Amino acid sequence: MNYKVLSSFIVVFSIILSGCQELDSHKDHTTTETEEVKAPHVDILAKEHVKKGEEVQIGAHVYYGEELVDDAEVQFEIQKGDHSEKIDAKLVDKGTYEINYLFKEDGTYQVTAHTNVKEYHTMPTIDIQVGEGQTAATAEENDEEQPSHNSDHHDSEQEGEHSHHSVNITVEELTTFQLNKVERLTTTIKEGDQPFLDATVRFEIWMEGEEQHNYIDAAESSTKGTYTSSFKFEKAGMYTIVVHVEKGEVHDHIETSVEVQKGP
Repeated sequence: MNYKVLSSFIVVFSIILSGCQELDSHKDHTTTETEEVKAPHVDILAKEHVKKGEEVQIGAHVYYGEELVDDAEVQFEIQKGDHSEKIDAKLVDKGTYEINYLFKEDGTYQVTAHTNVKEYHTMPTIDIQVGEGQTAATAEENDEEQPSHNSDHHDSEQEGEHSHHSVNITVEELTTFQLNKVERLTTTIKEGDQPFLDATVRFEIWMEGEEQHNYIDAAESSTKGTYTSSFKFEKAGMYTIVVHVEKGEVHDHIETSVEVQKGP
């Protein structure tokens, strides 16, 4: 009789233990999903065209998930050619960080907001045109005769395409990059045979063996379904790049590995 009681106790204990393990697994999965949803987002606030010798405000709205945050670290890097300058931004309002900057020369400047939020790092970049001329983004918008980019699609994800919910994400142009050079990031997204328009696209980049992940928002170019951004790799080695795509019920991604090499 005692053996039967002991046996029943062991069965009940095993069921309880199994349930606890499943609950813990569910909690871990839920946490992971929550952290993914609450990735940082940064909007740069600046004029697209300014005059030489004009001091302007350059700002950023910093979000963690949907909320503006006051505990971020924001540093603006302003680059023209091989010359760059980094300036720490100050918190001036809820989730708003600003600097003042004087543009001394004509030309196109790249302005990057290096932002640390919680354990994440993101670095969106915009172009500012000083004096006459136009930024690359403006040039693309005005180029109405630019042909559509049609990439050869492959059946396997290893060859640069991922299919889910009829969305194809091509990463064939994410190949070898050079160290300390602002590189162009490009992806083409289609739904069936049609370009996937007006999506929220973000590049997630991290170096092999490091915990810090960089999130870079992409903008849709004049080539329908093609999204671009830029990023400067500051260390040589192997990197993982994940392209995240969101629109309506579509939430998809593809992962690829690239090598960053030292320049000649």
